[in-house]
Amino acid sequence: MSVASDRSADGIPPERYRATGASLIAIILILVSFVAIMSLHLFRGEIHPVRRVMSDYANGENGVIMTVAFYALGLSAVALGFRLRRALRRNGAARLIPWFLAFGGLSLLAAGVFEVERKAVPDTIEELIHSYATIVAFVLMITAMLLLAFAARSDDRWRRFGWVSALLGSIAAAAAMAGPITAKTTYSGAVQRVMGLTVLLWLM
Repeated sequence: MSVASDRSADGIPPERYRATGASLIAIILILVSFVAIMSLHLFRGEIHPVRRVMSDYANGENGVIMTVAFYALGLSAVALGFRLRRALRRNGAARLIPWFLAFGGLSLLAAGVFEVERKAVPDTIEELIHSYATIVAFVLMITAMLLLAFAARSDDRWRRFGWVSALLGSIAAAAAMAGPITAKTTYSGAVQRVMGLTVLLWLM
């Protein structure tokens, strides 16, 4: 992102930032997650992308690819949270954004560790942990998206990205709210994929 003007509103020159290893790590991990998820859509044609949720890819053949996608997405959020600690003005809602991303990423890592629901198998503690960890992760990350849209209004370096964050955050939030409503319908997979794609785009 471009830096702000030479002096901020209070007359103090803003701190200048440079690219860091965390930025590069986050980009690589996001790409790994995206490629892994897209490849599963090709390899696992028996899983309908509109009717079946993405967690189903973790079971059966090539299930390890979905686990890699979970880990890569979670670690990218943690890396981005670490990077944004010094890339945002530390006031108001902006203070919470790095923490929400970091804890959201850790929740995704937990979701990747525990098994997901399998057909004809009763729910287990592991499956419940997976489900709730995924919910917590996306709630935190979507909240961070919306908070950044709000915080960007008072930070010149992020002002141009504010409307993008607001748009993607609103789409992701709408999809998240539609998730429970469509859970038992033939559109549950499509709604979940819209939410996941908007989060991936925002992270990138």
